[in-house]
Amino acid sequence: MTQSLTADEQKMAAIWSNVLGSEVTDPEANFMDLGGSSLLAAQVAKTATTQFGIKISVVDVIVAQSLREFVGELETA
Repeated sequence: MTQSLTADEQKMAAIWSNVLGSEVTDPEANFMDLGGSSLLAAQVAKTATTQFGIKISVVDVIVAQSLREFVGELETA
């Protein structure tokens, strides 16, 4: 059973979905496992920096173990 996403997770999932070209709904999803690459991570970082209003790096996107962990790190930044 898929866990529901928080508002910020939904926002980030929409960014990932747009960049990856497929819907992301699982909070435990891993960007790289879903087909992400460093170039796609750069797109996510740029868009997320604008939408969340905080600096997000390519490394932040790549090293996050899951969507939920990634968003959790942003919320505490």
